[in-house]
Amino acid sequence: MQPLLNGIQKILKQKLNISFAPISPATDLKKDLELVDWEMQYLLNAVENKWHVSIAQNEQENIGNVEQLLAAVRKQRLS
Repeated sequence: MQPLLNGIQKILKQKLNISFAPISPATDLKKDLELVDWEMQYLLNAVENKWHVSIAQNEQENIGNVEQLLAAVRKQRLS
């Protein structure tokens, strides 16, 4: 899980200029990181491109924290 978590942290910093203290699986993307809708979509697109996965739209709508995002990536990487 740590490489995925580090990768998400790197995307947040490089692509969205969010230098938050180290994120954890419990970090809420909208409340803790204050991501707005377009930033969430940008993050999801960057994650999909980085790990060559495709997260379904209905699954994207249910992603609220880092753990849920990690689970979606792991699920796609295993299929």
